[in-house]
Amino acid sequence: MKYLPALALAALLGCAASISINAQDFRLGGGYTGSNVSEAGKEQWVGQAGYQFGADLVLGRQWFVKPGIYLHVRNLNYSLAGTNEDGSPTGTDVEFRYTSRALRVPLLLGRRLLDSADGPAVNIYIMGGPTALFALTTDLDSDELDAETKAAQWYLGFGGGAEISFLYLEAGYDVAMSNVFEGDAFDTNPKVNNLYISAGVRLRLAQ
Repeated sequence: MKYLPALALAALLGCAASISINAQDFRLGGGYTGSNVSEAGKEQWVGQAGYQFGADLVLGRQWFVKPGIYLHVRNLNYSLAGTNEDGSPTGTDVEFRYTSRALRVPLLLGRRLLDSADGPAVNIYIMGGPTALFALTTDLDSDELDAETKAAQWYLGFGGGAEISFLYLEAGYDVAMSNVFEGDAFDTNPKVNNLYISAGVRLRLAQ
């Protein structure tokens, strides 16, 4: 499983090489991100709302490759059962907030579903492929816990969107291929799937 993202990336680069790059869009946008925690052991992690913003390129017409780079902010809540000094439970959970800032780097293969030969003002598309998340900074509001976020996390995702003149709207879901943390600082080391909804502007580059 650990080689799956790299294999998907290699396959996508092979597809990109076969696409005639006769149309190029530069996009700026951002929006909401959500975190769906999976394989969290005791389920002590809960995803909270976050956000992302950045840019990507759309290379190709009917079939296209879409590389991008985004600042991705993820928020998670972590709860522990409260205890007294003698170790007996207090009946009240103690909750901490974990925030990570990372570079989200997708490389997606997509297809427009309407004939784009004449560049219609409205189109819809589907897409899928690998995404990497490269850690920048992290915050955990607890002095008692020491966690090291993995330098890189890998995902495989899918999504779709709509183009309306110079605007776009898209949504997608990335399935985690790796855990969030290094080592065993926590009893649970979650995999966190990403949900995102983005909107922005499209700028046609000179050909």
